[in-house]
Amino acid sequence: MESERATAGAAFTLIELLVVIAIMAVLIGIALPVLGRVRASANRSTCLSNLRQLHALLAAYAADHEGEVPIGYRLGRKQFNTMLHAAPDDFPMLGRLWSEGYVKDAKAFYCPSETAPGQAFNTSVNPWPPAVGATTQGGYAGNPLVDWSSPDLRLPRLSELSGLPLLADGCGLPDRVDSRHRQGVNVLYANGSARWVRRAVFDEPLKRNSGMSAANNAAQDALWQALAQPDAVAK
Repeated sequence: MESERATAGAAFTLIELLVVIAIMAVLIGIALPVLGRVRASANRSTCLSNLRQLHALLAAYAADHEGEVPIGYRLGRKQFNTMLHAAPDDFPMLGRLWSEGYVKDAKAFYCPSETAPGQAFNTSVNPWPPAVGATTQGGYAGNPLVDWSSPDLRLPRLSELSGLPLLADGCGLPDRVDSRHRQGVNVLYANGSARWVRRAVFDEPLKRNSGMSAANNAAQDALWQALAQPDAVAK
């Protein structure tokens, strides 16, 4: 009898068990946002590392191609500046770094925070390696300085770009920013620096980019000009 009472006294009551569960739920609720912020910070660091790696590869490309760097846009639309592969089997813009052997791991073309399948690495709608006849987008946008569809294309020279931005997280449309870091973009400059730029710096021209259209070319120019301003860089 005494043994049964001791066993009963040592056991958890239902109320005690519920209290423990409630405490655990509170602790998990506190921990999850912290873990989310840690993960976002780690992804931003990886993104910046990708951009710095791409600068080294662009510099190597420039050394082999009379100073030129493969950035720009296609088909008259300055928001169309992330393409790596186009039909039937062409590698424009940053895709040249792959087709000519400068990039060995294609993940360098993509931000790890990307959630949109159309701009993420090797998804069903954005396959890697690209198939003949398929269109594959990269994660990073090039400064839309020249149209690759132009018959008299002349690529910009790295030495001519001074402190201008070369690449940035995809920012052609507001949802391109929303699907990644949301509060800003990582930007690579011609001098090799890669930094975080707050969304407030370029949000006004970003909002004017209402669709993938040449009608928004002026808004896209304004966005890249905002990224180029000395006060654009902010933590």
